[in-house]
Amino acid sequence: MAIFVNGLVLAQGDQPQSGRSNVPKTQDQATETTVPEGRSAVEFYRDRVRTDEDLWRLPDEGAQYPVDPAERLEPLLEVGDPFLGSGPISPGIKTPTGQMLQPWFLLFGTFRSAFQSFESDDVNTIEWANRLDLHGNLNLSGTERLLFSMRPIDRETGGYTGYNFEPDEDQGWQEDFNARLTQLYFEGDFGEIFPGLDPTDSRAFDVGFSIGRQPVLIQDGLLLNDIIDMVGITRNSLVFEGVSNLRMTGVFGWNHINRGNNDLGDNNNDHAAHLFGLFSEADTAWDNTVALDFVYVDDDRDGNGWYAGAASTQRFGGLNTTFRVTGSIPEGDETPTVGRGVLLLSQLSGTLPGSDSVAYFNTFWNIGRFTSAARSPDQGGPLANLGILYGPVGMGRYGVPLGQPIDDTIGMAIGYQTFLGGIDGQIILELGARTSTKGGRDEGVLGVGARYQRAIGKRHVLRLDSFVAGQEGDEPSYGLRMEWMIKF
Repeated sequence: MAIFVNGLVLAQGDQPQSGRSNVPKTQDQATETTVPEGRSAVEFYRDRVRTDEDLWRLPDEGAQYPVDPAERLEPLLEVGDPFLGSGPISPGIKTPTGQMLQPWFLLFGTFRSAFQSFESDDVNTIEWANRLDLHGNLNLSGTERLLFSMRPIDRETGGYTGYNFEPDEDQGWQEDFNARLTQLYFEGDFGEIFPGLDPTDSRAFDVGFSIGRQPVLIQDGLLLNDIIDMVGITRNSLVFEGVSNLRMTGVFGWNHINRGNNDLGDNNNDHAAHLFGLFSEADTAWDNTVALDFVYVDDDRDGNGWYAGAASTQRFGGLNTTFRVTGSIPEGDETPTVGRGVLLLSQLSGTLPGSDSVAYFNTFWNIGRFTSAARSPDQGGPLANLGILYGPVGMGRYGVPLGQPIDDTIGMAIGYQTFLGGIDGQIILELGARTSTKGGRDEGVLGVGARYQRAIGKRHVLRLDSFVAGQEGDEPSYGLRMEWMIKF
């Protein structure tokens, strides 16, 4: 899943985790305590000394809530008001423009360590790989912040810190220590920075913006999934007949742009390329959310290209559905990273009756050679979110089970997810297949995969992955990995 912040879609890992946890309650607490809801909650907090003019006045002194609050998980470092904490809020600093700033800083992140084995084309890779994501979030107000991110022990191109067991020629310790900033951007809202322009909040000054090296995810990663040096401007909460909310975002990117589908193994973002994008998303009166996006890339080295995508997400009864159409058109002849094609995607899922288990059936059809406008090297191909057999693990050299080029192919993923031993454990079982739509090409692939995840405590997650896949005329490939993740 991805999150919009001021109109630009940011990766999940870029947001501070809420730190909420399930604190066990005794049976007596569950049966004897009634938690106020709705109007009752207002009644609970209402000032006992009230007047006819203000019946619902809140008291000056805080009231004790009738249940114990969940324990707050502290980040690695925090300065200022505690994140999701309780108690008085600092008075803040008033700027010359009239805005009140209440700065606070968070340092948080994720550490991942995995033993993994991947065999394909008679080449077996066995390694111990590690990845550390560090994020620093300086919040100036509720709408303005500066965020930076680092991956100090690995790279998105596959380099890592750990140990390589096979192949033998590469056996030994590996290290990729670095101090590179993978993200650095500022975002805010013009209407909040200059509140004097619209004291009654009735004019169209609530325009969000962001600038810097930032992640962008469009059409669930089919059209665009990269970290780009860019600037974006967003107008949100536009209302029309039949549309309850329309969001429009315009972007311009000038550097750190990875072209193509990551199927060449040689992506280089250090070249002159400019990206222009117009993205829109709307909630409609037909109980669906629609998106329409356009991208143009001006690239002297790899060739210019036009890209477009449309999507609709809705429910039909108990069935969740998403349908997407994306296309790419080169400006001139095709190049290795700019192809001509249309990718159709369908995603269906639903909760099985009488349970919390979920079944899904996702399909795709690539007509021609669709290519993404930009993709980060560690994000796999355009179908990375189709299923666990199509997505990368994001660390080391562990490959994608069904990650071959998708030119003129059709395929699917059918899976089942269920909880084991409560909500702290889950397992996913998946069957995936793909084949060529061109005659004379033996590219049929069939694979099965499984993933087990279990939360241990409040900060640790154990994850196990395995798969077996076979292609016509080739030996089967397989993979097995065990990962330990710590969130802080």
